[in-house]
Amino acid sequence: MKLSVNKEQIIEGLQKAAAIIPAKAGAAYLRSIWLKAEKGSLSIMATDANIEFTGRYPSEVKQPGLIGVQGRAFVDLVRQLPAGVLQLTLDESTGNLLLEQGRRTYKLPVSGAEWFQNFSEFPDETPVTWSGDFLQDVLDRVVFCISDDDSAEGLACLYLKAGDAGKVDVCGLNGHQFAMVRFINDELARLLPENGLLIQKKYVNELRKWLGNDEVMLNISERRFHIR
Repeated sequence: MKLSVNKEQIIEGLQKAAAIIPAKAGAAYLRSIWLKAEKGSLSIMATDANIEFTGRYPSEVKQPGLIGVQGRAFVDLVRQLPAGVLQLTLDESTGNLLLEQGRRTYKLPVSGAEWFQNFSEFPDETPVTWSGDFLQDVLDRVVFCISDDDSAEGLACLYLKAGDAGKVDVCGLNGHQFAMVRFINDELARLLPENGLLIQKKYVNELRKWLGNDEVMLNISERRFHIR
């Protein structure tokens, strides 16, 4: 693997990836940020075995490849570097990743591609485009009523249910408080399963960190809620 990429273009993605990987526990695969270089782009991937993050950024790829790096250590290093172009090269003789910027050169251990497990692809069939700030507002109005106790099953989840005429109910219940927001979105109502959709609070909180004013695309597959 060999590529050039601008620090400013990838730093946000690296920080989002580092936010979900386990700090200490878990296999090395889960503590890694995976870097995949292919024609014209660098993909940054991370997972905690439940949440999966993938970000794709333009880069000048001279040699494609896939490696894993120690997630938090790699992000901390990149964060401290000045703005500018980063050179990433896999030294096949030593098995280390060389990170170069100007006169600086850093050597980092890597995990090979054989340890990588494929991530879920975003389903391109009939996605729903929605306003990110509207979704953020809906979540903010409900999340305080979701239980923090993961063992409480449904009480620790956000519940989305489609109704008649394109109505969508978003609910939170912790046993003492109840909150519900209802709005009309025909496309989202058609996308939701008949029995509704449950999303655990820890995933909702992570989603709230990522949302902004930009439009987002939503989709649902078996046991997965996708957002792009």
